[in-house]
Amino acid sequence: MSADSELYEQQVLTKRLSIIDLLEAHPSVKLNFRDFLSSLSPLRVRYYSVSSSPLHSPNTCTITYNVLSIPSFSGPGHYAGICGTYLSSLLPGDPIKVSVRPSNKKLFHLPLDIKRTPLLMFCAGTGIAPFRGFIQQRAMQAAASPDRKLTPAILFVGCRSSTSDRLYAREFDRWEDLGVVDIRYSFSRDSDSPPSERETVRMGQGYKYVQQRMLADEDKKDILRLWDEGARVYVCGGGAFVKEIGKAAREIVRERLKEKGVRIEGGEEELEERFRNGLVDRCATDIFG
Repeated sequence: MSADSELYEQQVLTKRLSIIDLLEAHPSVKLNFRDFLSSLSPLRVRYYSVSSSPLHSPNTCTITYNVLSIPSFSGPGHYAGICGTYLSSLLPGDPIKVSVRPSNKKLFHLPLDIKRTPLLMFCAGTGIAPFRGFIQQRAMQAAASPDRKLTPAILFVGCRSSTSDRLYAREFDRWEDLGVVDIRYSFSRDSDSPPSERETVRMGQGYKYVQQRMLADEDKKDILRLWDEGARVYVCGGGAFVKEIGKAAREIVRERLKEKGVRIEGGEEELEERFRNGLVDRCATDIFG
């Protein structure tokens, strides 16, 4: 098989077989433990966004992670994500080797002028992590100075289900009730039955994906309103999610230019240039996975 690159691609790489899988499938093959260890690749560093505010607890920070468990490509059983599975196995008091460093994304932080700069935030799944820290900080600032008026902040959140994986639901519901944030959910696996009247906006309005909800009339209007007021834009999620948010944002730009009667003589290239120029110093992304 090693001499047949196509067969190796099909039977080993595509199925993501590990050395252990191969040894179990071919018990006649012998490999001593030292050679086995030397064949392993070093584990790469895992980076997580801090999901809490230092104003809430100066000496403590939290992270938000997912425990990946999916059917194995190599055959029976399940594949468990390395770091998430490890973290979930820890008990209170267990030591763990970590380091905290500033983000290399210079714009991915709250604006200094909280009275003038609105926030537009887009996330899916555990991409909500940094925004929990953002909103927690806004809540602490509001509590410390009740007379201080915070700028508007809208958080678009993508989840699978409204009943099982709405992360930090109680906190975000409380912060929304306090006026610290306006949350717009989308649920990809909920039924199409309409939500109750009280939860119409909060619980998704039947939208399955964030990018779909962005293009809805009222949501699009709010996005454009905050953008015109100088909003900072943040996007956090997997690569596919960030790409879809970008597509929806470009469509919003296209529609606005059309409404204003602006002709795009240069076609898609000119539209892309206008889009990118508009985001300079105002948009930050955090892509994981």
